[in-house]
Amino acid sequence: MMESSRSDESIQEMNDSSHWHPVSLRRSSVLPLRWRITHSPRWIVQVLVSELSLVAFVLLLVMVFSKKWLHAPGSHFRQHYPKNVSNRIHTSIHIMSLGLLHICRSNCPRPKDWKDSFKIWTNHPMFGIAKISFGLALELGLVLTIWLHLSYLPKLKKLHALRLVAIILSFCQATFIFFTLLLFAINLWTFELRKNISVPIGWGYFIGWLVFLLYVTCGVLCYFNYKNFWNPLHRVFGSMPCASLPAQ
Repeated sequence: MMESSRSDESIQEMNDSSHWHPVSLRRSSVLPLRWRITHSPRWIVQVLVSELSLVAFVLLLVMVFSKKWLHAPGSHFRQHYPKNVSNRIHTSIHIMSLGLLHICRSNCPRPKDWKDSFKIWTNHPMFGIAKISFGLALELGLVLTIWLHLSYLPKLKKLHALRLVAIILSFCQATFIFFTLLLFAINLWTFELRKNISVPIGWGYFIGWLVFLLYVTCGVLCYFNYKNFWNPLHRVFGSMPCASLPAQ
């Protein structure tokens, strides 16, 4: 009887050790921990947001150097103007087609024509405000891109304030882009009404709406990360058996 009880106890100990041994190995192993960090939904979304902000900033630079905010050759005059007035209108259209920062390297209007035909705060106040808003958006886009890429640093990866600031910067950037595009369109619309002409919008302007959607997406994803929206999914995948983890 004594021998049978001892054998039963030894079998029970062996079962207990076989039950806890894989768990202890799984907890002490470095690979599953690294796998859980790099494959967690929060980390994946953080990487996605940082790269989306980089793409959006590159598109902002494309807008800066684009000369196709308006499709000037497609302009249509609904009434006849004297030659000097027509030249001033064409100069204004050409200036607006260069965008809001006026980076021009060739076929640029002369400074005298620029001042005479395109008095910003007199004839185009909305365009002047849009220039300021776009300049702020360009600077804030650079700051946001750098800020989101700080999450790759180990010491700042789990900083809670990093996500909160990213939310604020993303939505502020989207707001600047939205008002820039809106003011540019309002300025063009009032210009067309005053001069009784029609000027089609170019692809440089439509890129701005893509940039706006990218920054809104960044803000929403940052908000989900801040509110731990991915935790239920993380618990589901974290509760899967050891077979779903990579091989030791």
